[in-house]
Amino acid sequence: MNQLQYAVCELTNRCNLRCVHCASNSGPPRENEYGTDDWIRIVGELAALGCEELTLIGGELLLHPGWEDIARAVKVHGIRLVLITNGMLVTEEILQKFIALDPWIIGVSLDGATPETVKAMRRVDGHDRVMKLLRDLVAAGHPRVNAITTFCKLNFHEFEALADRFRGSKITWQVQIANPSGERFSDDWSLSVDEFAQFCEKVTEHMEHDPDLWICPMDDFGYHPLSDRLSRFHRKFPGCMAGISVIGLRSDGAVLPCLSLGEDFVVGNLHDTTLAELWADDARFERFRNKRKYLTGACDACAFADTCRGGCTAMAASNTGAFGENAYCLRSIEQQRLLTDLLTLGQE
Repeated sequence: MNQLQYAVCELTNRCNLRCVHCASNSGPPRENEYGTDDWIRIVGELAALGCEELTLIGGELLLHPGWEDIARAVKVHGIRLVLITNGMLVTEEILQKFIALDPWIIGVSLDGATPETVKAMRRVDGHDRVMKLLRDLVAAGHPRVNAITTFCKLNFHEFEALADRFRGSKITWQVQIANPSGERFSDDWSLSVDEFAQFCEKVTEHMEHDPDLWICPMDDFGYHPLSDRLSRFHRKFPGCMAGISVIGLRSDGAVLPCLSLGEDFVVGNLHDTTLAELWADDARFERFRNKRKYLTGACDACAFADTCRGGCTAMAASNTGAFGENAYCLRSIEQQRLLTDLLTLGQE
């Protein structure tokens, strides 16, 4: 049986914001959301399966009335705890609870360098409040504070301003790409493949020459680039781990290989079966555990197909609708550019 290592639990779909890039369309709760006792039981089941790290999210995490008890249960089982919040509901009392829980990572979302851009992304001007929370967490001595920025055309222009903001701050800047899978997100806001490549070049420049900026690109960046200059982007990418060592649990009991995936990828529901039975059922995770045979196009023909297996599945599925081919791949982009250059030379 595959070894489960990482789990992400959506405690509730309730949210105080209506972010345009939210893949879960968070706002109202789902039907039949789990209560505190249910989640504590599920944490125990995850521990029994050997889960090493558990991330608690929403919606907004803090809108589940038992979030603190659930987080404490994660710690009791010896699992690394990660908390993700939009930061808007964090009072001084909640800040102290965060510190007392001593999670492995505290992640806070910040999608712009100005109040105007944050409001465009999150429908609320929370810029100053979130920045204060990030600084307060660092001042309180928490060693791993992450600012999470999700980029699209609405905030792409503020990359350098955000870099200036986080340089020397002792805040890890987690950067990721918005997937056009939510109802509130317009396809026009997605970064094009060329814009994605430009973005990667910006990020790698800072990673190489800006040691005081702790920048951390996520798994939607890569893969196996040809250029040494881009080698920090998963030159040895092990492939999407969704359904292999990663699992996502929704607040209504739905189970997905990864919570970044949509409804079409639900593999079961904990109201109908136990987590152990579901995880042991290879047939439910067939497309993920045997993803190599589902690759198409450039990914199928790639020399790294057996290991990379098409990169981030959610990135590919949401942007192109193709489960087995990822247009947002640096190696593929570089190869296409080389081919274009050769064809141009041949016509001269």
